[in-house]
Amino acid sequence: MKRPMSLFVSAVVAFLLTTVHVPAKKLKADQLVALHLKAIGENLVWKNRVAQGLGTMDIRVGGQGRLGGPAMLLSEGDKLRTVFNFGHTQYPKELLVRNGKKVDISYISPGVRSQLGRTIWNEFPRLAQEGLYGGVLTTDWALLDLRKRRAKVRYRGLKKFDDKKLHELEYRPKKGVDYRIRLYFEPETYRHVASHYRLVIPDGMGRGLVDISGDGPGATNPGIGANPGPGGAGGSRRELGNQSGPGSRSFINLIERFSDFKEVDSLALPHDYKITVNFDSSSSFVGHWQIKIDRISHNRKISPRAFAIK
Repeated sequence: MKRPMSLFVSAVVAFLLTTVHVPAKKLKADQLVALHLKAIGENLVWKNRVAQGLGTMDIRVGGQGRLGGPAMLLSEGDKLRTVFNFGHTQYPKELLVRNGKKVDISYISPGVRSQLGRTIWNEFPRLAQEGLYGGVLTTDWALLDLRKRRAKVRYRGLKKFDDKKLHELEYRPKKGVDYRIRLYFEPETYRHVASHYRLVIPDGMGRGLVDISGDGPGATNPGIGANPGPGGAGGSRRELGNQSGPGSRSFINLIERFSDFKEVDSLALPHDYKITVNFDSSSSFVGHWQIKIDRISHNRKISPRAFAIK
């Protein structure tokens, strides 16, 4: 009986040596990034990636409305195209295109972007160029080559996010931005499960935010229970930073969440991608854009026109 027991103990010791868990207090930023990349898989470099499925838009605060339709995320090198095809007369599609350093976000009507498009374009510029937007679903994910980007990262420990304790990584682009960037990773798997971009606007420091309360001269009623329009684009424009009492602040949050990881070509990739826009100000807004991905493929033939910017 002694020999089987000794073999068992040896097997346990070998297992522990090959699955060393780095304590959170001793974990460094570069270690977290390395563990994250290892968690994705060994073959990280692909010519392109296509993720497609059902896209939805759901406005919860600052209006009411829900739309759905086919959605797709295409990436090739530093090029990116994300599209939600809703087919609604007032919100036909949500389209973001990146071609190298150039980025364009489509209008949902002449001169008007959706609340999502406007938030990315006005409040959180350079997310796409930095390789942050879309996370690991893109071939140009920011953490794949930090040296090339010359970005700075700092490990901030285990922090509570969405009622879970996650590894928090602060990300600072080479060219500074006036908003905060935090990336979150599961302690057990080191998978990237969320990105939180937060802009703080002190009282009296408005940045031309949009009042989406729906009672302004630009408010619309598209007939699907949404007021303002289905993309959160209605309402009058005013400086939200000037609407509260002394010492108050307004917050704009853009949150990406990644879940339902499945193996595709030896890579662990999320199949649920959710984007949330949240305005915590005198005129609140909460909206969700989500893709339930049913197919991810690599090295497909993609027309250059997919990444063309007009």
